[in-house]
Amino acid sequence: MDRIQGDMTLNDPRRYLRGIHFPAKKDDLVHAARQNGAPNDVVSGLENLTTTEIRSEQHLVDLYPRRP
Repeated sequence: MDRIQGDMTLNDPRRYLRGIHFPAKKDDLVHAARQNGAPNDVVSGLENLTTTEIRSEQHLVDLYPRRP
């Protein structure tokens, strides 16, 4: 499983997106993550997505910033 930050994997941001239905706007993902108690690094990763419309959960996984 790809690591994104520290010991986090791509499953970690997805667990903070309860209530999101795709397609979704990036701003809606950020808002949901904040409402669901996501840590700042998860919110930051969502804010740094390279598009404003996320088509699916897989699209989110493909776009989410990876750790260098």
